[in-house]
Amino acid sequence: MQIPNLNPVDSEVNLRGRVDRLFRETSRVHPVERQVNLGLAPAGSSICIEQDTITLPWFLDFVTDALPSGDVYLFGGVLRDLALSGKKGFNSDVDLVVEGDWDHLVAYLRKFGAELNKFGGYRLAIGEWPVDIWHAESTWAIRHGLVKYQGISSLTATTVLNWDAILMNWRTKSFIFRHGYFEDIGMRRLDIVLEENPNPLGMLVRVLRHLYLKDAMQITIRAVRYIAKQTKIYSYKQLKDAELKSYKNSIIEHKIYNFFHLIDVSDRMDIRTCYEMTGNILEKELENKKSINICVGESNMRMFE
Repeated sequence: MQIPNLNPVDSEVNLRGRVDRLFRETSRVHPVERQVNLGLAPAGSSICIEQDTITLPWFLDFVTDALPSGDVYLFGGVLRDLALSGKKGFNSDVDLVVEGDWDHLVAYLRKFGAELNKFGGYRLAIGEWPVDIWHAESTWAIRHGLVKYQGISSLTATTVLNWDAILMNWRTKSFIFRHGYFEDIGMRRLDIVLEENPNPLGMLVRVLRHLYLKDAMQITIRAVRYIAKQTKIYSYKQLKDAELKSYKNSIIEHKIYNFFHLIDVSDRMDIRTCYEMTGNILEKELENKKSINICVGESNMRMFE
């Protein structure tokens, strides 16, 4: 498995440059016979375009222009991957969030073959890009009353991971993010924003892959506690099966799972003390002590309040 070299950005300007380079590369077109009738022209006429001439930048421009009011935002994974390692590290679906007249836009999305997903948004393919698009106010955590919607910035409180808590307005190319976002990216510090999510097993897999691949070099106590709790809910076999299903490969080793599984998340012991004790226990149990240090040991990963 090829792992991209990490080169975290340190500013909005640098991240904006990476977004621009990624989408500039997608502007190649490949005409085919299949057409989409958008029905946008006046006097009952229509506009037909060839399906595979549609690029993601073109689609983003179209969605932005199709909204009578409001904007479309890149959200989460695509920005996280670009912030950590640039376009070579991009390995995510494209998540788009719409603020504005959602019902007006849905009719157009269906013309692109978009299908309703289980979360109330739509999924479609633009070229080779899988795209999920939904209305900001129907974001899972907002719809379930976990976060109060007070504008588009509320979405930065709905992500599980701090690295995903960022949006980019496609029209203005401006960013909205949590306080300390670029510092966390630069330090590769992993934190938990909101524990509740619709796919807790899948999220546990993703967090542990970040640790195994050493995307994360620092981890907060909140994140340690979150992982420890989840490993007491899901078995290692469940974790591996979910990883294979989602990523088509399996890299999370049992020693990482066991490290967090052994941590006592109750109030009987300080979490930092328990973290250190667990590392000592596993060092005695494992023959390859260097491996545990690389993955979760004190020398390469530090825990923060």
